[in-house]
Amino acid sequence: MKFEYTPGANYADFASGHVLYSAPGHPAFPVRLSLELFERARLLTGRSRVGLWDPLCGAGSIVTTLGLARGEAITQVLATDISEAATTLAAKNLGLLTDDGLRRRARFLAERSDDRAEAAARLCKLRRGVQPITTTVSVIDATREVDVRLVALDGIDVVIADLPYGSQTVWTSDAGNPSRQMLEQLRFHLQDHAVIVLCSNRRADFEDLPESLRAFKHGKRIIKFYRADTS
Repeated sequence: MKFEYTPGANYADFASGHVLYSAPGHPAFPVRLSLELFERARLLTGRSRVGLWDPLCGAGSIVTTLGLARGEAITQVLATDISEAATTLAAKNLGLLTDDGLRRRARFLAERSDDRAEAAARLCKLRRGVQPITTTVSVIDATREVDVRLVALDGIDVVIADLPYGSQTVWTSDAGNPSRQMLEQLRFHLQDHAVIVLCSNRRADFEDLPESLRAFKHGKRIIKFYRADTS
């Protein structure tokens, strides 16, 4: 996949475990790739500012990275996961999208003479003047309609999800075909302009899924874009 909207640059300040919090069992997602996928999806919605949802958020690194790097284009962030431990960490990361949360993180690193303090300071400067982003974190199983109905999806325009593929993360849903059942829920409950981006290292995760709007490969990752379907 060719990067069209995200120039080659040093994105280390946004990396999981740098300023963002990390924990074992929560693999990081490539920063530049998340930025590129977001820009492509945002353009497809036809909106300049969008609401963003990661239904399999893990540590929340994707949505936090995007909130820090593209905050001017995001109105709200929704992060959900079936794991309470994951959402606890995601909430901690999303706290960095507030001026107070990011400044506290910068002070904490500076007081310990941590090399990452300079990165935190740069992120504080980047966020200066950007409109606040509303964040919501919930524990749900995105494959189940009864759970998806519990979250407020008004204003959600872009969904980005890195599917569990067995190295560090696995599906814990009891759904027979979790990727298909999750996509069905997303397409049914989102407004018809919304764009859904699914990523996986396994081709099997896309079996029996409807035809995609766009499809790409990046290294071992397969990436497919879908439009919501409320018909």
